[in-house]
Amino acid sequence: MTYLSSNQLKQYEDQGYISPIEVLSSSEALEAREEIELIEKKMPNEIDKSGRYNVHLISPKLDSIVHNSKILDAVESIIGKNILVCSTTLFIKNPKEQGFVSYHQDAKYIGLEPLN
Repeated sequence: MTYLSSNQLKQYEDQGYISPIEVLSSSEALEAREEIELIEKKMPNEIDKSGRYNVHLISPKLDSIVHNSKILDAVESIIGKNILVCSTTLFIKNPKEQGFVSYHQDAKYIGLEPLN
């Protein structure tokens, strides 16, 4: 198990985020990208609009990222063992494409209670 260090937990407490957390190797990240590109090619529009919110249901390869122990251990370090993955969201930014996603709390928009 890879739990967060005391410095990382302090950063989370002070700043509300932790970065970086090394989760995927370069080759694993490339495999994920290739899987997304394959879905875009074979199933046009599948991950447009609402489909991009549950990509883990479309692809076993992408679902495996949701269950990656490095991610789950980091989350467990903050909230404990009771972890719920209620969706996955792809924010795809293609080259030369404008776009911005501001810092936000998903629980507020999804309607999850309690928020912490």
